[in-house]
Amino acid sequence: MSYIPRYANILPKSLADTLCPKGSRLAHLYGLPKTHKPELSMRPILSATGTYNYPLAKWLEEKLKPLSTNACAISDIFQFSEDIRNIPVETDHILVSYDVTALFTNVPAHETITILVEKAFKENWFNDTYNLNFTKDQPADLLKLATTNQLFHLMVRFTSKWRAWRWVLPLDHY
Repeated sequence: MSYIPRYANILPKSLADTLCPKGSRLAHLYGLPKTHKPELSMRPILSATGTYNYPLAKWLEEKLKPLSTNACAISDIFQFSEDIRNIPVETDHILVSYDVTALFTNVPAHETITILVEKAFKENWFNDTYNLNFTKDQPADLLKLATTNQLFHLMVRFTSKWRAWRWVLPLDHY
């Protein structure tokens, strides 16, 4: 009996075959220290490379990326740094910078998927751009498969011992 992914009935067969997992591993959750913070804190990193849904997630990211570009988006931090240096600041003005905390860990997945699908189907942009014939529910299902219920393992160090845990992301409860 062969494994048939749930998206095989949504995508064209040739595309579904290229996105079908050929082997996979659990995602790996680890933390990087926030060295710029005075208190000890970690930035969670979820490495999903090689997971069963990684090819689908990459395909979706490539297709939906044009929806995230706008005049306020920064795509090149070095260019932004150069641009901001050339902006004159009046003597009675104050230049401020805000630190955004916990932005990505608090994004409600289902609400975000709904917003993405609405943007993608405005004037049928998604189907027209990529020569597809999707209904609104189909990309929503693909996005749910790519982003929710991701199994991962966590390496936690307690003194000199390492323990591996497997959890389910709670994103589908939003």
